[in-house]
Amino acid sequence: MPEVPALRPGKARKWAGAGLAVAALLSLFVVGYADAHKEVTLVVDGSSRVVGTLKGTVAGLLEQEKVKLAEGDVVVPAPDTELKTGMTVTVRRAVPIRVQAGGSVWTAKTAQETVGEALAGLGIKIGPLDKVTPGLKEPVRPGQVIKVVKVEEKLQPRYVPIPYSVERREDGDLPRGEARVIQAGQNGLKLRQVRAIFEDGCLVREEVVAGKVIRQPVTEIVAVGTLGTISRGGRDYQYVRVLEMVATAYCSQDQGGDFTALGLPARRGIVAVDPRVIPLGTKLYVDGYGPAVAGDTGSAIKGLRIDLFVDSHREAVNFGRRRVKVYVLKER
Repeated sequence: MPEVPALRPGKARKWAGAGLAVAALLSLFVVGYADAHKEVTLVVDGSSRVVGTLKGTVAGLLEQEKVKLAEGDVVVPAPDTELKTGMTVTVRRAVPIRVQAGGSVWTAKTAQETVGEALAGLGIKIGPLDKVTPGLKEPVRPGQVIKVVKVEEKLQPRYVPIPYSVERREDGDLPRGEARVIQAGQNGLKLRQVRAIFEDGCLVREEVVAGKVIRQPVTEIVAVGTLGTISRGGRDYQYVRVLEMVATAYCSQDQGGDFTALGLPARRGIVAVDPRVIPLGTKLYVDGYGPAVAGDTGSAIKGLRIDLFVDSHREAVNFGRRRVKVYVLKER
């Protein structure tokens, strides 16, 4: 076996120094590699895997893994975020959706997970009364149609007229068919607080939430003429009303005494009535009989019945029972 020549002391020291330097460099490399190497979880389109990398940022990791981002894609955390071991990087791909809002329909892309987040990402603000279909917490699906209806409530005052009523009063001094306003009517006024609901700017309904009367209506009073005129026997008679009654006749032979209930002598022109219908003392004109005064009563005379005093029993029998018009004459 050949002898190995012994190293001179100087050369031995040189070789020893070189070995130490190499070892130190290797140690530094190993330590640096260990510090630079990271293991992170990468999630793309819901698929997850653990990746080792020396890249320093999320963008570097995506470049390393050849993950290309399209318009609308979202990376969490942001691409310029520093990578750290144990971190999870998520890439959500944007999907097409259709949005209907404000009377317009357009196509957009979003990588947000819920409808509410997608609308926020598109800059569409949702008010507390707005209607969103599907709901804000529903997941986003490719091709989904998201409808937004802007709802607005406005409290509006409304002045509403209160129609006045008309009271008609009979007036025996006015000719029949004529009318005269005694008191002019005036509408009242009511203030209503109305809640108006608008959807996309269009009024859809109104609700009355409060109201108060500001001015009461004034009733209109109208005098209605009841004064009529009839001509009988060449003479005009003015009457205030006309009644259709059932008439019978009686004579002194039927009369229980010489005087009537009103204390008048029993004679032609005195008639018996129901005082609840025609007050005693009222002047009348009875068709087929002539002028008369309501001056007597009778137990059988009730309601629209009248008994006419005639000169003889034969006349009473001939008169019989018939329907007549009785005119209540105007008092002079």
